[in-house]
Amino acid sequence: MKRILYPLIFLFFSTAIFAQEYDHKKIDLVGHWQKEGIRFSSCWGYEQNGRSYAIVGGEDGTYIVDITDSSDFHQVGFVSSPIKTAIWREYKTYQNYLYAISDDNGPNVFQIIDLSFLPDSVHTVYQGDDLFKRGHTIFRDRDRLYIGLRRKVSGFNGMSVFDIAADPTKPKEIRSVEDDNIQANAHDMFARNDTIYASCGFDGLRVLVLEDNKFRQIGSYTNYPFAGYNHSSILSPNGKYLIFTDEVPQNLPAKCIDVTDPANPVAVDTFYSQSGKATLHNPFLLDSRFFVMASYKDGVQVFDYSDPTNIKVAGYFDTYNQQDGSDTDGDYDGVWSTYPWLSDGRVIAVDMTNGLFVLNPAEALKVDSTNRIAINPLAERIVTSPNPAAESFTFQVNNSMTGLAAMSLVNMDGMIVRSWNQQLTAGTHVKVETLDLAGGNYIFTIKSKEHSYSARINISR
Repeated sequence: MKRILYPLIFLFFSTAIFAQEYDHKKIDLVGHWQKEGIRFSSCWGYEQNGRSYAIVGGEDGTYIVDITDSSDFHQVGFVSSPIKTAIWREYKTYQNYLYAISDDNGPNVFQIIDLSFLPDSVHTVYQGDDLFKRGHTIFRDRDRLYIGLRRKVSGFNGMSVFDIAADPTKPKEIRSVEDDNIQANAHDMFARNDTIYASCGFDGLRVLVLEDNKFRQIGSYTNYPFAGYNHSSILSPNGKYLIFTDEVPQNLPAKCIDVTDPANPVAVDTFYSQSGKATLHNPFLLDSRFFVMASYKDGVQVFDYSDPTNIKVAGYFDTYNQQDGSDTDGDYDGVWSTYPWLSDGRVIAVDMTNGLFVLNPAEALKVDSTNRIAINPLAERIVTSPNPAAESFTFQVNNSMTGLAAMSLVNMDGMIVRSWNQQLTAGTHVKVETLDLAGGNYIFTIKSKEHSYSARINISR
């Protein structure tokens, strides 16, 4: 691993000292947390009342770490698991609830955890196996949970979907693919507005829709170049491009395909991480230009896909310092997963051996200023709620906003993703729908009369 040397004057900063050990480009280390003797798997993020938390999957359970202060990462919660040597854990949140699954054999359970009392405590509001005992992957789209490779106490489903709208603590099963005679053993899935891209391992990719609470297959993608175990995917905000990885065998390139016609996907590009040798794992969408990928022994990658035919590494941070990146063997260690949607732009990552990393990808996400719109730096900040938002957010109209206002949502690439004019009345609360937006950070702007307003919005998916 290339050593990054800093002048001696900076050695009193613990973060700077720590960063010397890790090869990186345009992604900087903010802080680190580790529990000695514990092997880790997946992660997630959560924000509440101005504080930020990392959800970290450990062998023995789920760790909640307060990462608000970059100089003081500290554990504020732990939820024990019946399995003490788990190597798979996955998480998603909805409102103030955390959904935790594992795909390890043994005394396994599905857990729902209430995070609303953080930083004081966390509370398990459901723990059991009546809905399912094991699941390999969990994905949330709006108020629905998708579980891949769901194993019940007795029985198996390739993919099942649950409704959590009525009561988030009591998921209600809607459908399993077997109910509609569809063979789709989904190792992972990406769902948007009831269209599901299911990564089905050596059976390739399946494109399904859920209509009237029934599954229907509308396309597939198999026997493609560098095909292996189709692992996981993300869909571009415009719905045109799907980016996915193949996890087995080692060192296969990731792929970008055009899914404008889901029944006839077209190959667009293949690409690798910075060393060209690591096994690419889990991708996460940022916006219409960038995405983040967990790439095992090559660490965290930021990719620029503004040209989908020529996807490039924009920056990386290699958390796995046990092996030089140029000599990586492509094995399955290092970074399992990331969470790139904190409202301040930091990225959470978990290395299976080395623990929790919080990173700053700002340099990797820079683009030519001529391609960005200008956000008035003197704009008055407004409060929106909730933030993070899932389906919508609201703001209150003050007196100086009254009248016809020009509003826009701008992604972190500086591109306007939505703009509209609206008549505003003082004292009212205005609702802005966000269902059609990809997860990530946005700037919400209002221009009314001679006044400008803005707010940073995190869209949680």
